[in-house]
Amino acid sequence: MTDLKPYEQYLWSPKRSEYEAKEVPEDIDCIFCAQVEGDERVSKLAVYEDDFLMVELNIFPYNTGHLMVVPKRHVNDLTDLEDEERDRLFAMVQKVEGLQEEVMDPAGIDIGMNIGKAAGESIPHLHVQLVPIFEKDRGFMETSLDTKVMKKSLPDVQEKYQERTDMLADYWK
Repeated sequence: MTDLKPYEQYLWSPKRSEYEAKEVPEDIDCIFCAQVEGDERVSKLAVYEDDFLMVELNIFPYNTGHLMVVPKRHVNDLTDLEDEERDRLFAMVQKVEGLQEEVMDPAGIDIGMNIGKAAGESIPHLHVQLVPIFEKDRGFMETSLDTKVMKKSLPDVQEKYQERTDMLADYWK
């Protein structure tokens, strides 16, 4: 059994409601597909891109350096991928893990997918999230003031990652 109070057993993300309330133009069905098409009405902080996938910073990161690996073809879940597409996607996830270790020097990395709204999916387009975790992520601001402190700005992190995209270039045969 645990000594935690019930409210201490949940991951609280008050900023999440800001993201969910953000207006997306009515004619955009999928933010990632709009990015693929070059629609300038949606933000994109690309780190790497080729004909099959995009690696980009999450513009509402859970932590500094939060990356997403997104196949360009619109699919909603893993079962929609062809075998080669699945293999290629996870070959890049493996390379991105190495990139994060090199550039961000985290204590660990959370890697995951939210498939379906009930599982926390906010964009119905398959993507893998890689979130660096640092030793001192829980300081005064986070525990007392309900405020997440990001150690670097998104453009600064993007630049750091882009300086090392050579690590991603040979991810597929």
